Amino acid sequence: MTRDEAIELLGCNLSELADSLGITTAAVARWNKEQIPRLREYQIRDIAAVRLKSHETQQNVAHANN
Repeated sequence: MTRDEAIELLGCNLSELADSLGITTAAVARWNKEQIPRLREYQIRDIAAVRLKSHETQQNVAHANN
């Protein structure tokens, strides 16, 4: 996964990506743009999955209340 793909997947900017991972923006900026660290990729995919699940749950609740 590239750094840009990570940013796109989470729908954020560099600073927000760093915050999501609990690291500094400088640390993210030092990543190779073409291949982020593998463990960070797993972390980003987990964050994206949780956000998607949360969004789906919110939509289901909203539809149930209508």
